[in-house]
Amino acid sequence: MRLLDARRLTGVNLDLDGPGAIAEVEFEAGDDVARAVAAWQDAVARAARLLGWDAPTVVRRWLGDRGAALVFPAPADALYVAVDVTEWAVECAQRTLVGEPPRELDELAPTLLAARERERLAVLPALQAAAEAHGVPLLLDDDHLSLGEGARSRVWPRALAPAPADVPWDSLRPIPVALVTGTNGKTTTARLLARIARTAGHVPGNTSTDGLAVAEQVVETGDWTGPGAARIVLRDPRVTFAVLEVARGGILRRGLAVDRCDAACITNVSADHLGEHGIDDLAAMARVKAVVTRVVAPHGRIVLGADAPIAVPGPSDMSPGTLAPEHVPSDMPRQPSPVASATPQPNPLLDLPADAFPAPVVWFSRDPQHPQLQRHRAAGGEVWFVSAAGQLTRGRGGEPDVAVVAIDELPFCFGGAATHNVANALAAAALAAAVGLPDAAIAAGLRSFVDNPGRAQLVALDHAKLFLDFAHNPAGIAGLAPLLAQIRAGARLLVSLGIAGDRRDDDIRDIARAVASLGPDLVLTRDLEHYLRGRAPGEVPALLERSFEGLGIACERVESEVAAIRRGLEWARPGDVIAILVHVDRDEVWAELRARGVAPEADEDRSGRPGAT
Repeated sequence: MRLLDARRLTGVNLDLDGPGAIAEVEFEAGDDVARAVAAWQDAVARAARLLGWDAPTVVRRWLGDRGAALVFPAPADALYVAVDVTEWAVECAQRTLVGEPPRELDELAPTLLAARERERLAVLPALQAAAEAHGVPLLLDDDHLSLGEGARSRVWPRALAPAPADVPWDSLRPIPVALVTGTNGKTTTARLLARIARTAGHVPGNTSTDGLAVAEQVVETGDWTGPGAARIVLRDPRVTFAVLEVARGGILRRGLAVDRCDAACITNVSADHLGEHGIDDLAAMARVKAVVTRVVAPHGRIVLGADAPIAVPGPSDMSPGTLAPEHVPSDMPRQPSPVASATPQPNPLLDLPADAFPAPVVWFSRDPQHPQLQRHRAAGGEVWFVSAAGQLTRGRGGEPDVAVVAIDELPFCFGGAATHNVANALAAAALAAAVGLPDAAIAAGLRSFVDNPGRAQLVALDHAKLFLDFAHNPAGIAGLAPLLAQIRAGARLLVSLGIAGDRRDDDIRDIARAVASLGPDLVLTRDLEHYLRGRAPGEVPALLERSFEGLGIACERVESEVAAIRRGLEWARPGDVIAILVHVDRDEVWAELRARGVAPEADEDRSGRPGAT
């Protein structure tokens, strides 16, 4: 039995409805798993009695009992002590497995009790009770305690937290809060909702993979999707509407920042990051994403994507002859392989138990005839879809449909060819309606959304077209096929990509097949040097190159995104497309583009109307 990690869970998470501690362990062949778990549980129970806690344990075993998450609840002001407890309990289990007596709690008790007193915030229980009675959110971290949210909040240093009698309760209130998660589309959906909220007169605070923004102005760059980022937004005195992107990693590593929100969205769930933290299949990943639904207030709404993950060809569907038939001249552009011929993928969101949701569900799909939408509407529920006339449309029960805005009017949808962004628009519109924003603001906000940095950006560059996108998993990459087919319009396609090292080998091969489904004429591989995550330099590009060689696709290696652009321009003929996927080096790329005379606002017309590029 080996301890992989022990850490705090600071909020609602996969295993608990509040804070606690988790130990992730891996079992070795021959380990008596049941005995080890029982020893850990016994040790936690003894320590909890010492500390005066009620700590019922949760054990989430991984496939084949090869590992487990060992979890128990703890007070919000005792989480470091809780980690000490679970590490000691794991040690007790390890000693039990090898026939050694566990370390006595008496030896550790003085240290635990002293640490508990140092961490304790004496006024916290009374503040929590008073905040609940007043309907005021409370946020706590290592440095601060806050009451209320955004413009209706107040923040104190943790050590100076007030007594309930000293709190100006009448000035403290929650603000509208929406959570957005899913495998793909989170950042764009969150940005769209922030634009709609701002159009409606709010000052939105937005966290995302790309950064933290207030009133759509970036104040911090980087991956800001964890609970720490959410607390920054929720304590900003300017913010009147919070749009919080919530990533899988944040849910699993720490939990949510809030225990109440007005709406939550799961855009989709597909294969990505499987094999981490004991999450090995789509059903388990759907349960992780669904954590956001557990904090939706009864008056709120839960928005779910009904469409299945994009199917990508399997190994047997992707022979070299499929992509490059011998009768096709080598200088003719390859066209995308028929992605739809692959085995359809299940949508794990459809299997989530509807009766477990704390608020009404809203389903969305591009297809108005989707069976889930039909069933849900027949039962009186709300649905969002694209009508036969190309309108983003709301339907509810037996009421007449309400057309909100035409897809052709939304620049980021490329006339509907960017099917993934059509889905994101539906998700954002459904969320906006869920929190009471008017249809006029939804339509105006979506129409005005033009700049979506790093997502489906198309730039005229010298004699070629440059396409920048963050697509980084099989579904996200394969989902670009309709858009890239429109953009290339028969011209050749170069794809450059790098993949983070924390993907399994099979996942990387699936990504290669997804790229192959786009019909590239040349692929450039590269390392993501800041995302090696345990891999040796060059290891991931080499694995990709072997995959592309087996698929009959020409492949070269480059050092960076900028090098890929330069090589692409050498290769390209007039009208060819250079697609940079997993676009992360934004500053470096735009420095290169500016040096070539391209301004950031010089994106091409993305309406998809006749005459547009």
